[in-house]
Amino acid sequence: MNMKHNIFALFVTLTLVGNGVGLKYRVCKLACDEMGLDKCSKLCRTTKGDAFIENSCWKDCSSCAVQSNAATVLREYIQYSNFDQIVSGHDGAEGPVFTKDGTFYMTALHDGQILTVDLQNKLASVFVEPIVGGFVGMPVGLQCDPENNIWVADARLGLLKVTPGGTLRQVATMDINNEISQGFNDLIFDYHGTLWISAPLGPIAPHNLTFSYEDPFGSVYCYNDATEELIKLTTGFLWPNGIAVQHDVDGTPKKLIFGESFNKNAPLWSYDIVGPCQIKNKQLWGNLPVNIISDGMDFDKEGNLIVAGYDGFLHVFGPNGGAPICRIKCPFTEASNVHFKPGTNELYITQDSSQGVWKMQWRAKGMEQYCDLGQI
Repeated sequence: MNMKHNIFALFVTLTLVGNGVGLKYRVCKLACDEMGLDKCSKLCRTTKGDAFIENSCWKDCSSCAVQSNAATVLREYIQYSNFDQIVSGHDGAEGPVFTKDGTFYMTALHDGQILTVDLQNKLASVFVEPIVGGFVGMPVGLQCDPENNIWVADARLGLLKVTPGGTLRQVATMDINNEISQGFNDLIFDYHGTLWISAPLGPIAPHNLTFSYEDPFGSVYCYNDATEELIKLTTGFLWPNGIAVQHDVDGTPKKLIFGESFNKNAPLWSYDIVGPCQIKNKQLWGNLPVNIISDGMDFDKEGNLIVAGYDGFLHVFGPNGGAPICRIKCPFTEASNVHFKPGTNELYITQDSSQGVWKMQWRAKGMEQYCDLGQI
């Protein structure tokens, strides 16, 4: 009799817990059930009234989404594949990029290295260590051009260009006003071949390294390869960081978008692009949550902008900006940049806390990059 009673009690207990009757799970289970996330419901918890899919849920739902109206939008953004760590231990991991031949590169800015990454075997090796005039570089952002060269935004050396064979040259040290270039962070080609660059550092070497964390001298530059001119377009920002170009349906560059990392309001600014290296009409395009440090960004094929955040989330904005339409929880903090593998929904994420790069499956393919046009 005792045995039967104990078995019955155990059955009841497991049923109650499984159905989320416990205070810890009940609200979350109801939300998960409503969204059809049955596999996740027993492992979820709730935070501030929002459905929050916890790390322990990743075996079934690898990413997490948090927002005020989660019950209506969470299902669309839950990813059903795990984050996969590719490499780690590279100080200041940044600048993920694929070249036209399918090779993946990243930077280790504090190690002064541009790395080649073997994605299949999960190994990284040094491709280039930028040095100019005896000054060691701090490579941050990378972009590929149609000739398979890599363009480098370097915090100490400014704008660099590396050939497929590894030959490096410093492209420009002065702007068109004969002022020394600031140190660079991120960069992006538009579809017309104009290169847009965020510049949160002070003057490049031989000047001492200075930062626009508190003094808003951060700027945005443009390089016109046709005229070989470096142009400072706008200034007055607290660490401009991450940069993207939004295009019209016909491929015409439409908006320049970038973050301001150390502005506590976490803005994403935009300017209308009116020609090569020409902008006007500064506007607030979007906002991350207050006090979140924004970093690198990339568009998907549906026009959504994915922004890496140091809070350990990927903040996803719709084509019109505003507030994030969702946030994807990462298994790490300090996400520093994002980049899609061409023609796929594979999103590669660099991050500082484990000094490496991760891969995840996004719900849409990435937007074409300049070097990919006509190739996908």
